[in-house]
Amino acid sequence: MYRRSSNGHIFEILLFTLSSLLLYHTGVGFPLFLVPLQIVASRRGFGALALAEGVFFVVFLGIRLWPTIADTPHVLPDAITAMETGVALLCLLGMLLVNLPLRRRPRTLVMLLAATGVAAAAAVPALLLLGGTSAFQEGMNQLYTEISRAMTGVFSPGADTGAAAFLSQMLQPDRLRRMTEATLLRSLAADYLVLLSFSWWAGQSAARRTPLYPTADRFRLSRFRLEAGWLWPLIVSGALVLADLFGSAVPSLAFFRDAGGPYIAWNAGLVVLFLFGLQGLAIVMFLFEKYHLPRFLWFLLLVGIVVLAASPGAGVFVILVIPALGVSENWIRYRIPAEAAPTE
Repeated sequence: MYRRSSNGHIFEILLFTLSSLLLYHTGVGFPLFLVPLQIVASRRGFGALALAEGVFFVVFLGIRLWPTIADTPHVLPDAITAMETGVALLCLLGMLLVNLPLRRRPRTLVMLLAATGVAAAAAVPALLLLGGTSAFQEGMNQLYTEISRAMTGVFSPGADTGAAAFLSQMLQPDRLRRMTEATLLRSLAADYLVLLSFSWWAGQSAARRTPLYPTADRFRLSRFRLEAGWLWPLIVSGALVLADLFGSAVPSLAFFRDAGGPYIAWNAGLVVLFLFGLQGLAIVMFLFEKYHLPRFLWFLLLVGIVVLAASPGAGVFVILVIPALGVSENWIRYRIPAEAAPTE
């Protein structure tokens, strides 16, 4: 009875908001901090989600800005704090957009992609503005200096060998910053889409386990399928990525590189690659369900894929072969129901 009362509703919303704040501030829990908010949306609706996110953001700002205000009142926060606040705000706004209660609500995939597009469009001027401030550059230099010092102490070999000299060169703050920024800027949209998609799926799945608050929609990975038209974004973005990789000596591509074309191509390509990767996993999940294989084998398969993807040798192969499986379904029919006739 308490859970059905108004006070119970507020208490539940505040509890999940507190869980989200704790996950965010633990560092390693950052990939999960949107999940409690999605549970609120699935159980209580869009209005409850807006309330939870409002409380989250107010507390977040209080934690970030209170030390600055207490020490030196009327002083603006530093550039690093501003960037972190912007990242948190984009994540919260993306979750709101995905759960927007439209009268003719499109496919959730469309909502996820729309939120990703909005976040990417908002991130570009923010990054350009921050990149031009000296305070931000100084803060980033200090941050990478500390990261370099910590990594050197952990990974540097004791012996004075060629490997030690190479590792020492790779762990220089400037080199670390260039490699990190080059990788991050090329995968920003895909990273955001993965975070938002996982949070939506995990929150929906967790909410469905509560009998009092069943959700109307149930996402099943084995039914996920892309239309054939998605091949064209894959082909175009793949061609532009190849132009970035192997076209450095072509003068006609100078404008493409100067206008930020490689970053757009990589972000778009990785987004489409992720979607076809989901389709590849959907094929495997369908076969697991068709032949009634144990669920723990599916879990072991996912763990194996993650481990291989993180390994230097097999990472690229795994990242490409699973989307390739999804792409091949445009010509090969894998998902044939068990009750289908032999001639179908």
